[in-house]
Amino acid sequence: MTLVEHLVRVPSVSGDEAAVAQLLVQQMQQRGFESHVDEAGNAVGRVGAGPLQVYLVGHLDTVPGALPVYVKDDLLFGRGSVDAKGSLAAFVEAAVGLKGSDALSLTVIGCVGEEADSRGAHHVLNTYPPADYVIIGEPSGWDALTLGYKGSLSVEYFLKKPQTHRGAPVSTPAEDAVAFYHALCAAYPQRGYGFEAVSLNLIAFHTDNDGVAETARMYLNVRTPPGFDHSAFEKTVKTATHDAQVEINDPIPAVLAGKQNPLVRALLGGIRAQGARPRFKRKTGTSDMNLLQAWGCPMLAYGPGDSSLDHTPNEHLSLAEYDQSIKVLTHALKNLETV
Repeated sequence: MTLVEHLVRVPSVSGDEAAVAQLLVQQMQQRGFESHVDEAGNAVGRVGAGPLQVYLVGHLDTVPGALPVYVKDDLLFGRGSVDAKGSLAAFVEAAVGLKGSDALSLTVIGCVGEEADSRGAHHVLNTYPPADYVIIGEPSGWDALTLGYKGSLSVEYFLKKPQTHRGAPVSTPAEDAVAFYHALCAAYPQRGYGFEAVSLNLIAFHTDNDGVAETARMYLNVRTPPGFDHSAFEKTVKTATHDAQVEINDPIPAVLAGKQNPLVRALLGGIRAQGARPRFKRKTGTSDMNLLQAWGCPMLAYGPGDSSLDHTPNEHLSLAEYDQSIKVLTHALKNLETV
């Protein structure tokens, strides 16, 4: 059984990653890693003894949704196969080939909570020494590199008003909430789903009436491009708020990494060595790369799989692609030894 199948067979919805973390630590120990579970619950393994610090950062957790795990026609089906246990397992298998390196120190980290609050990545950022290079484990396709992810933030709107007669010339909380939403839409009329666009999504809307007071509660998610003016957004929200309580939560900046560095060149060489023409991608979602960009070192995301299958009931990974990604990573890491 492949390492990725071992990992996929252990359910690990965000908040319940302990079992898969222990499994990964055991699997890394069997392969010669020095490994442990850290204070946040991340699975961590280290090989190599060189001065150049390379972090391979994936995530252990998945979104909810139990799916049957099986292999059919070289495809591994199951929750987490693409997002993103395939990438994490490929990191481990590639790093095995660098156990004796006196140029690189490789740290494989299976983070917890990436699909929720990124608490594992926050712990890494706040307590681990900064790396010289970081590869984030997310599906890019074995022949592509991801350099960009949009940022995100959430908006929570709440308004409570005294019950009024329906014939009274006053707005209801529901109407005020709708007006607030349309004010934000008007302020960002070019919103869309490309990398450079602002996407404003209405996630949930709830109203209630207890006969004395009426309430409206609304949740929005905003995906933001590089250069997004958060201060201007806050001013727009404040202007449109009126009497409501509005909170802007969890602002995460977009990330767009550069192409001109040894890490990118190493991965490009690894892809070309397998006979493919490399591609670059920029994604409209977010990842732990958005947080770890604070280190300011060369960084990219790489891993096997089709990201359009993330979070879907048809999530599956080509094991042939998984094998190709291991070869690419092994070639790239050995190239970094000569930097």
